[in-house]
Amino acid sequence: MFVLAIVGLSACTSTSSGLTTVYYTVPGTTTEQINQQIARRGPQNGHAIGTTETRMTPKVKTVRDGDSCRIESAEIDLDLLVTLPEWSELDRADGRTRSAFEALSKHVEWHEQQHVNISKKHKTLIENGLVAITPQPTCRQLMTMARAKFRAMFEAHNQEQRAFDISEREAIARRLRSLGYSG
Repeated sequence: MFVLAIVGLSACTSTSSGLTTVYYTVPGTTTEQINQQIARRGPQNGHAIGTTETRMTPKVKTVRDGDSCRIESAEIDLDLLVTLPEWSELDRADGRTRSAFEALSKHVEWHEQQHVNISKKHKTLIENGLVAITPQPTCRQLMTMARAKFRAMFEAHNQEQRAFDISEREAIARRLRSLGYSG
């Protein structure tokens, strides 16, 4: 599951990207206890097991070039926050429960990594798309076009994230049903 944030376009040149992973504790030794704890402690008020939040901040440098203004460089600050479960009592659970939730954990980590990869891909696409904007008579006009281009390309990013979640929904549902998860 992914969550997104968009930040306004600004005319700066510094960039930074960061990936932060946080864990929420999931105690319990039975499927029922673990399910209750995910519902109580999990991201999105327990409606998700893991999430990836994406924040993209465009940094665009414009330059006057004769009678026009062009984008000299465009960089995206990409900040990603991945939230994952950390099973705290699985060592005390029976072997079936332990192996099932370890497999679920690996799948959730893989799933969230795919969201990270999608965001990184779109970071590059957006940077290239902004630099490719045709020079305009004024920098104000150019920045207006850049804002619109960024919004449209960020929406394409969001659509790919949603499409990935839809494609994965049945696989995750099967795995959760096999664990007795009812959330």
